[in-house]
Amino acid sequence: MTMNLIRILDPDTGETVRVCHGPSPTGVCPMAGPDGVVPCAGLLIAPSRPDPEYWPLPIPAGYRHCDVIWNERARSGLNKAEQAREQWQAGLTREVQRVRYLASAKDPRYRKMTERELEKTALWRWRLTGEAQSLRRSEEKNERQAEAYLAFVKFRRTSGSSRPVSLTARNSRTSP
Repeated sequence: MTMNLIRILDPDTGETVRVCHGPSPTGVCPMAGPDGVVPCAGLLIAPSRPDPEYWPLPIPAGYRHCDVIWNERARSGLNKAEQAREQWQAGLTREVQRVRYLASAKDPRYRKMTERELEKTALWRWRLTGEAQSLRRSEEKNERQAEAYLAFVKFRRTSGSSRPVSLTARNSRTSP
């Protein structure tokens, strides 16, 4: 986990009331009480350094999960998607420069093209490369994963239950 210090904040004042080191490697809160309620329940959590894009996270009262790991996974996925997007754009920029160079060198394929046609051609050529396609797939995959992690946290928080119901308990209630 990249997080090493989590501030637990008072939701009214924003002041730090406690500090934790995030979840264990298994994703469990090591500071949860005997009833399983996490110490940040009913408060806000935030990293040691400000990050207004993803934080602070409100934690419902009576909550029994550590969401830091899911938020970090979402952030990591979005960062990877952004890196793939930047690499894709850099590849397109290189291809535009290459096509412009060939046009200026009187390459018969490009020499009579307008600037707009050169850019369209470069875009078309770049999109067909394996590298461009791989980067686009990587961006999409990482965005989907980030959205899934955030949706999971949102679902858990809005499900109306602060305690997870096991599959066996759920099945035994529905069986006659």
